[in-house]
Amino acid sequence: KIVVGISLGDVNGVGIEVVLKTFEDQRMLEFCTPVLFGSSKIISTHKKILNIETSIHSIHSIDQIIHGKINLLNSWKEDVKIEIGNATKTGGKYAFKSLDEATKALKEEKIDVLVTAPINKETIQSDEFNFSGHTEFLGQKDGDTKGLMFMISEKLKVGVVTGHIPLKEVASAMEVWPKLWSFCKTK
Repeated sequence: KIVVGISLGDVNGVGIEVVLKTFEDQRMLEFCTPVLFGSSKIISTHKKILNIETSIHSIHSIDQIIHGKINLLNSWKEDVKIEIGNATKTGGKYAFKSLDEATKALKEEKIDVLVTAPINKETIQSDEFNFSGHTEFLGQKDGDTKGLMFMISEKLKVGVVTGHIPLKEVASAMEVWPKLWSFCKTK
């Protein structure tokens, strides 16, 4: 089964809820093995707030993954103050920790793909994360400063050519268009 790493996004945001509710449907575990990057305490807090009883398998090493279960790689031990719905620097700090750990696992090929839950683009800013979003961060980690964001479904495939920029800068950013067109012609 494909091993899907999932960064939890802002710990005060909607990402954890979306992830937990997605895997409430046990059929999802027939398609993939999820590995959440976060903390048992944070997941427990969200489960209690949401009244979700989905079983989570806590691990301390990626080698402890069990297929057919939702795995949670405990990426930090400290207690984190959860303020659901509030944008806080703490929420941003732990969103980065989750994303950074998941990205390392992807680069080390310990997971097959990475799914990222939403971050707050303001509260995540720090010395380690000075990017306009996930795409730019991941591009820098890969050494590709011109990465593209894609949204793909069965019927629609969208490449976001300009990313996170103001509308007034779109025209000058269009030099990436030939790269996108070339990619699309090969698919």
